[in-house]
Amino acid sequence: MYDTVSSYLDEHATIWQAIARIGTAKVNLDELRQQISNQATVQAASQATYGKTKLALKNSIAIKADILNDLLEVKALMDGDEELARQMSDTKTDLYQMKYDDLIVRVKFIIAKALEQEEVLVPDFGMTQEQVTDLQGDVNELEEMNGKPREYQIKSGVATAELEVLFDQTDDLLYNQLDNLMKIFKNRNRDFYEGYRRARMIVDY
Repeated sequence: MYDTVSSYLDEHATIWQAIARIGTAKVNLDELRQQISNQATVQAASQATYGKTKLALKNSIAIKADILNDLLEVKALMDGDEELARQMSDTKTDLYQMKYDDLIVRVKFIIAKALEQEEVLVPDFGMTQEQVTDLQGDVNELEEMNGKPREYQIKSGVATAELEVLFDQTDDLLYNQLDNLMKIFKNRNRDFYEGYRRARMIVDY
């Protein structure tokens, strides 16, 4: 409704622009609309950022862990260690599809095995210490993120509370100011007045 009312007044500005009180109310309406838009953006971002960031990190971990996984699997196969080869047979897709907690446990296991056998994996199979350190850093970050949902919920909650206040302020502006001011045109310009009333009935928020 807020956008519809604002647009209607813009389209018919020549009718009401000589009335200063309406002009002031229109400016206030547009300012409130902008604040609502800003807070809605904050709310949406706080809800989406957490999930997107976490998924991107999960994907990165799955890719890096799969590379390390493959090195361990190849070594195990060449050593005839069927059990280790089986343990290291997960693909990038397998890892990515795991629940977050399961992925962390699995990748920590891969890292531990890699460190156990780094004296062979580094010179003979091309593993680097940076690979292990980089993967461990990502795992640490994911573990830290698992404790952050509350922060995003708080941020979203604050935005929601501010939106409620802004909606109340905007409704008050419409009901107690513009609606009354528009009665100036009830008989002076019936078509404009009825058009305003129709615009007020359209819900766009």
